[in-house]
Amino acid sequence: AANEAADAAGEAVEYAKRSTAYAEAAVEAANTAADAVKEAQEVEAAARAAETARIAQDTELGVEEARLRAQAETDDAARADNQRTQADKTSTEIKDLIAAAETALRGGDTAKAVSEGRKAAVQLLNATGSWTREAAEFALSGADEDVVNWIDTDRLLAQRQDDRETVLTIAQAAKPAVAEAAHRALASEDADAAGDFLATGVIEAAATDNRVTVFSILNEDPGKAVKAKAEAALNDGSAMALHRFLNVELAEAVKQDDQVEIFRLLDSGGPYMKSAAQIVLEGSARMRRYFVARDKYNVARLDQDHATHVAAIRAAIAHAAKVAAQALADAALASKAAAEARQAASEATEWAEKAKGYATDASESAIEAKANADAADKSAADAARSAASAKQAASVARGAARTANYSMRQASASARQAVSYAADAQASAASARASAIEAGKDERAAAAAASEARSIVAAKRRAEAAEAARKAAEKAKQDEENGTNPSQNSDEDKPWYWDWELWPEDIGDPKQWATVTGHWSAIVGTAGVVLGVGALLFPPAAPALLAAAGAVGLVSWGLQGASALLHGIADNWQGSDFHSALGMFAVGGIFLGKGALLSKFGGVDDALRPVAEEVGSKISSVVGDSVTTVVGWLTW
Repeated sequence: AANEAADAAGEAVEYAKRSTAYAEAAVEAANTAADAVKEAQEVEAAARAAETARIAQDTELGVEEARLRAQAETDDAARADNQRTQADKTSTEIKDLIAAAETALRGGDTAKAVSEGRKAAVQLLNATGSWTREAAEFALSGADEDVVNWIDTDRLLAQRQDDRETVLTIAQAAKPAVAEAAHRALASEDADAAGDFLATGVIEAAATDNRVTVFSILNEDPGKAVKAKAEAALNDGSAMALHRFLNVELAEAVKQDDQVEIFRLLDSGGPYMKSAAQIVLEGSARMRRYFVARDKYNVARLDQDHATHVAAIRAAIAHAAKVAAQALADAALASKAAAEARQAASEATEWAEKAKGYATDASESAIEAKANADAADKSAADAARSAASAKQAASVARGAARTANYSMRQASASARQAVSYAADAQASAASARASAIEAGKDERAAAAAASEARSIVAAKRRAEAAEAARKAAEKAKQDEENGTNPSQNSDEDKPWYWDWELWPEDIGDPKQWATVTGHWSAIVGTAGVVLGVGALLFPPAAPALLAAAGAVGLVSWGLQGASALLHGIADNWQGSDFHSALGMFAVGGIFLGKGALLSKFGGVDDALRPVAEEVGSKISSVVGDSVTTVVGWLTW
């Protein structure tokens, strides 16, 4: 029994030694885990500090850029106001000159009437109306009798016709009520019906549609300023009040509400929202509008993604802290057991207390981990909602862009038709005048023939415009009855100016670039022709205008050369398009860069293109032979 007791005692001592070693190893491992958690916490804190510093730096740069944009907007507004003032001044001067010319004409002072009339016509060379501009050009290029007829009849005819073109443009883009009113104005026998429609008729016709629009704005829960102005317009009830709200007051009210909303976001948002709000508050009104209408949702998502990330990282660290604390508690319990095995009561009590403290830490870390995980889930859900709001805002913006593109396409098509008819009127007038002179008639008879020819073209255009307005009104009515919006389709996702092929849809396609540069060559060539004509109309400025025309012609020629080069790249230096473009480049050199312009005139292209293609083919053949010869020399 003694021997057995001695053996057992020896085993107990061995077991106590082993438990002590294991307990020490557990303590060491638990301390390593705790140190790793502490390091992770320090890294996370450093990351947050670095992110805060980066946001502050980006905010500072953004504020500087925003201030530049705000200054540019201020400058643009001042320039526009100055241009408006100048336009008002010019308009007043033109009216005074025309009044003086009419007074002199009625008083029998033809010389003074012609002098004042020419001054007025010069001012109208920059008029936006095609008919007005063409009529002024024709009068200035003609004899005194043409100026007299312009003062007496042609000017007013052109002005009324420009009014009709504007009414037609409205009819083709408006809702049924306005389109029908426009059609009635164009179909009226009253010569001033179109002008009266533009002055007051369109506002009265749009009253119901405008009222619906104002109610729809109120249904979108706008800001206080917009709401107050909208309710005031509805309380007034008049067509003019509704028109004034939508076209004047709404923009200013939106600016006020945008400012209030941005200050709210600055006060309540996260780090990215605060940064963005600081930036746009220093920027232009347009920046603030885009931010409130669209960009704030994307910035909110940034904040929410940031919060999700931070919460997830901190949850992971808290979970690690819980694991480390639990390990320390387990190690303390193991140390307590080892101490008891060694019969070290005091040491065992100490380790028991440590185990309780570590267990408490583990419990607290678990609670913190759960809180951070919940915060991460909430931030992720908020981010999803912001993404949905951003998607909705983008959809609204796309709808607005489609409407704008649709309206601009209608206006562009109407403008091209107006330019075409005005040019036809001038061509008919010039032909009639030349025929009258050839028949031996005097200047007065020739001028009368020109005016009559212009009136005939205008009458034809009036009939066509009235019919076009009727069709537009019928289509608008059908679209309304069918619940369709002609502007909301994928075709309107392309900017309206792409129709003019002034910019390629695929910037990597040399064929499209060739077409674009060819069109720009024609446009610049047109500018050269205008400058050249200006030199004839204004002899004192002829040297400067001719020099400018020559420079513009060289630019046009260079663009045509670029077009030829790009056609060659696209067509592998073969094909009729390349030969034609190359020929146009050669012809353009002869005509000082007018080659591309000549190809745009009706009838000229049919005659010029074969010649240009033939010239280009021969040039291409010669160049090809030369290249072959040179290559042969190099490889010999």
